[in-house]
Amino acid sequence: MKTIIVGGGIGGISSALLASQRGEEVTLFEAHENIGGCASWFKRGKFCFDVGATTVSGVDFNQPLGKIFNLIGKSPELTWQDPGIVFHLSNGKKLSYCCGFDAWMLELEKTFPHLSHRPFWEKVYKINSHAWELLDSVKSFPFKSIADFTEIFSRPDLFNLYPYLLVNTEMMLKIHGLYNPEYLELINGILLISAQAHAENVPFLIGAMALAYPRQTYAPQGGMRGFFDFLESACLDKGIRVKNKSRVTMIDNHKVFLNQDSHEYDQLILNVPCWNQAELFQGQEKVIIEKDLKEPKEAWGAFTLYFGIPSFTNDLYQQVHLNHPEVSNYFISFSLPEDESRAPLGWQAVTISTHVNVENWFGVSSHDYLLKKQAIMNIIISDFKERFSIQEVKHLTAGTPKTFQDYTLRKNGYVGGLPFLYGMNPFSILSSETSVEKVFRVGDTIFPGQGLVGVAAGALALDYRIKKSMS
Repeated sequence: MKTIIVGGGIGGISSALLASQRGEEVTLFEAHENIGGCASWFKRGKFCFDVGATTVSGVDFNQPLGKIFNLIGKSPELTWQDPGIVFHLSNGKKLSYCCGFDAWMLELEKTFPHLSHRPFWEKVYKINSHAWELLDSVKSFPFKSIADFTEIFSRPDLFNLYPYLLVNTEMMLKIHGLYNPEYLELINGILLISAQAHAENVPFLIGAMALAYPRQTYAPQGGMRGFFDFLESACLDKGIRVKNKSRVTMIDNHKVFLNQDSHEYDQLILNVPCWNQAELFQGQEKVIIEKDLKEPKEAWGAFTLYFGIPSFTNDLYQQVHLNHPEVSNYFISFSLPEDESRAPLGWQAVTISTHVNVENWFGVSSHDYLLKKQAIMNIIISDFKERFSIQEVKHLTAGTPKTFQDYTLRKNGYVGGLPFLYGMNPFSILSSETSVEKVFRVGDTIFPGQGLVGVAAGALALDYRIKKSMS
């Protein structure tokens, strides 16, 4: 079977490896010069910057990336981070999300005395542990049919998890006596990183997984460049053809068209955001894909900063809360101090990311766009330099939703994926199976999990669906 994959983000790469394992002949087309999508990389001078402030998690044998590595037969070089994330709250307090439970409780008790933290966080970790088991059992999620939905009955021992879809994370904080502005600021900051929404909008089953995420945080050697070089090498070892600088411009009659040529397929997997899918098709297939997207789907955009600094920290992942009207908080990713593939000796590469509304960046004059870009850049870089006593930065560069649209082709520069919101109809989430025969999709706008681990989980779910259809 000839399988073509459009898009070389983690969803496309994972799907290519899984398709190869199924015995298919696989070609992957990526429009950019590097694979990785929104988690890719670029160079400035002697510095190599991650496009997003991206972490690696979910690498245990029973977790999505761990399963992909097991398929490859080896793992990339990863450095475990403890603490997983350091938080700087707007009241000036600082706390480290330690991987050990008791150490994390001590941090919380020191920062928020007179509160009982343990019952809440014990519940978080217990639900998180069982949620991975549930995810491994309900493999047809997102559901396309009632038959898919019946999979939720396959593990009656996990039925106790489902009520946590009916209560949001904010309610659970209130139940445990932890609902106050300072605590909510911390919780919302953690949730935004991986669940892409605040406590009031995140069902607690999803919230528990997001809140547990910093316990397992890894930094890849070489950053995202090293991570995706590893995955691309694994693809080539398995005979997968990876074609960079190959933008698919049209799909019609079981063919994908590039500028110069066309390629026939038996099966097509789109690692393309949902907003961009219909525009690739022609005729009746275009109409069918558009019907799949009848409900509007909105997401966040990102404002990013990139620069090099004199090396000073081993705490690679940090989140700063400002509560500024333009910048509520920002997430920092430092390169490993000893990683000379990313920065010269004695220097570190820095990527900073913050959530923004995309509508503020389109339909404005060039003058207003540049003013807004400079203003947000000044807010973040001024706070960063003062907070960490940094005097010198190199190659300061900023990105906006418009930048992401230009470089990743994602409509309006939406990044970070679609959240699973409290009260959401599970059938409103796009299935990985389209209504066009032998056309499937993966990516952060399909499976409602965030980051590399969520998208890899979506690729595994698609693999299960394809195998099921073949049996």
